[in-house]
Amino acid sequence: MSAKVLLVAGWGLLSPVLAQVPPSPPSAAPKPSVATPATLSPTAQEGIRLAQRNCPSDGFDKAGCAKAIDLLQKAAAEDPNQQDVQLALAQAYWNTSFRESPQARSQGDLRQRAMDIYRRQVELGSKDARPYWELSLRQKDEAGRLPLLRRTVELNPAHPQANRELARTELAVGEVDAAVRSYQKHLEVSPYRDSSDALAHLDFAKQLEDVGRPKDATQVTEQVSTLMQGERRATRCEVWRAADPKLYEQKAELSKKVKALLPYCTETASLQQATELARQGRVDEAIVAAKRQIAENPKVEGAHVMLERLYQDKGEPAQAAQVATQHLEQEADSKEKCERFKELAPATVRAMPQDQVETLRRDCRQP
Repeated sequence: MSAKVLLVAGWGLLSPVLAQVPPSPPSAAPKPSVATPATLSPTAQEGIRLAQRNCPSDGFDKAGCAKAIDLLQKAAAEDPNQQDVQLALAQAYWNTSFRESPQARSQGDLRQRAMDIYRRQVELGSKDARPYWELSLRQKDEAGRLPLLRRTVELNPAHPQANRELARTELAVGEVDAAVRSYQKHLEVSPYRDSSDALAHLDFAKQLEDVGRPKDATQVTEQVSTLMQGERRATRCEVWRAADPKLYEQKAELSKKVKALLPYCTETASLQQATELARQGRVDEAIVAAKRQIAENPKVEGAHVMLERLYQDKGEPAQAAQVATQHLEQEADSKEKCERFKELAPATVRAMPQDQVETLRRDCRQP
């Protein structure tokens, strides 16, 4: 699973929803770098520099990458043993191929050149993890990926992605014990970034549950709970709402925590209606629906956010300030209160009681 928590249709922090993120073409991690500048010719150094700048899939520059390829080809002809040059050239070929027409022979040629470089580095027994990793990304079968991924983590135990992919591959071929160990290594060495990581971890936990390893699944699930402690409450709620209850219901403390959290992102039918009405420009009807949502389930922060913004759209800052004030007074969690205060529209803050504003600024350490 690859997903992110997204926000609803231009309304800031409303009711986060989970959306699948489309896959992107595989690319190098990390990028080629000049590991030993003194051993590289000026042509090689300039080729690598241009490749780093112009050839990544994000911000790809066709002319600039073509120039990088030309320089890298010259450097490789002068000295074919410079691994940074070879890897930069392979990645430049690969990324350029995605700019070619799928029907063009050049696309296949460029990809074949990249694959040939990676295979040659692997066959030569490179002590660098990158060619093994890059080649693993381009294997069509799990059995072919497995030895490449194992060599990757052998050479770079803290690789940010390889331990995760190794665990998934081991699980796919039925090596469950090895998969559990590899995923624990992934959790150990890969820094937590955001809720997309939490969703990925829970997806793996669900796979462990499905192959009859509930204890291992629960262990991963509990680690996810710890990793998410710094996330906003609404985000944590959406993540747990997407999770299979089997992953947490056997642990009393965790189950209690999740069940206490779920009301903050469930029973949101009226908020969804308000969102659609606002999208259509039917502001007064959207206000009625947002108020109904607050009456039905006041824990859903998105309803308060929407109602405040709707009143601002109508040019009624006093009403917006009243909504915000009441919401902040009801919020018992100091961190959530400060985050909500930080997100208020400036016009709302100006219309709020100034003694309350000063107290919030002091408590939240905001100017």
